[in-house]
Amino acid sequence: MTAYRAHRIGAFILAGLFGAAPCTFSAALFTDVPGLSASAQGSLVAHYDGRTGVATSNVTSSTVNTWTPVDGNGNALPGMAVTNTGHGTAADSHISYDGSSRLTFTDPGSGGRYLSGALSNTATVNFTVLWRGHYEADAPFATSGNYAYNIGPNDISHQRDNGGNGFVVEMYNGTTYAGDDITAYDGVSDTVWSTVITSDSHTAYVNGTNLNLGGSPTNSVAANASIIMASYSSSGYDFVGDMSQMIIFESALNDADRALVENFLAAIPEPSATLLLGLAALPFLRRRRSRG
Repeated sequence: MTAYRAHRIGAFILAGLFGAAPCTFSAALFTDVPGLSASAQGSLVAHYDGRTGVATSNVTSSTVNTWTPVDGNGNALPGMAVTNTGHGTAADSHISYDGSSRLTFTDPGSGGRYLSGALSNTATVNFTVLWRGHYEADAPFATSGNYAYNIGPNDISHQRDNGGNGFVVEMYNGTTYAGDDITAYDGVSDTVWSTVITSDSHTAYVNGTNLNLGGSPTNSVAANASIIMASYSSSGYDFVGDMSQMIIFESALNDADRALVENFLAAIPEPSATLLLGLAALPFLRRRRSRG
């Protein structure tokens, strides 16, 4: 049984034990962000929500196998699932799940793991990616760059790299573009990162603050672009840290829509303690059933 199924079953167990309405853990961005414009809604590609769609090796394991996104109404999008993939000698368990919302990526320094898949998007010069999580300060090879994601490949990316006196945000699309120092956000788990591109501009934000990316880019994103989370590619530059959300649009969100989604990501609730209690009871209840 996957963690995704376990979440749903745990909700129904709680309904029986406590009389609560079952929680399906299906994110519904259009309900959660009711002010989102029709144009933004129409350009949503995928919502990777750590509260749903994370499949682990089995009920008792925290090792992530896949992460399946949902659409704006909370319906699963299995064609855009990303899969635990590796390079070097790192074990699958270097991508783990806390059982409620958070994926943790570690890199032993001799090769790491990443999540790999493909989006279902149209070819465009306008794109927006928002994610919630953090970079760790002590990542192996930190001065070589640690990628949170790379889409295209190399059409739009987000990485933390050495900035001389600290660490800066960088994007790469054939040319590296650096922005402001982000060292102060190392290890801050609820940080919200946003990147918006057009054909000839790019802007990166942290918790809504412009990170002042330099340069004059030329941007485009291929149709059905590949997506890698937590690495540059099979060659490494692995992300070390946590990630709980990623939301992707095939448009350049305006400031109002971007702020709405950022505010949602900053305030998104994690599963309640009551539900987690029900999930913790699953192994016991399964054992009792098998004895009956």
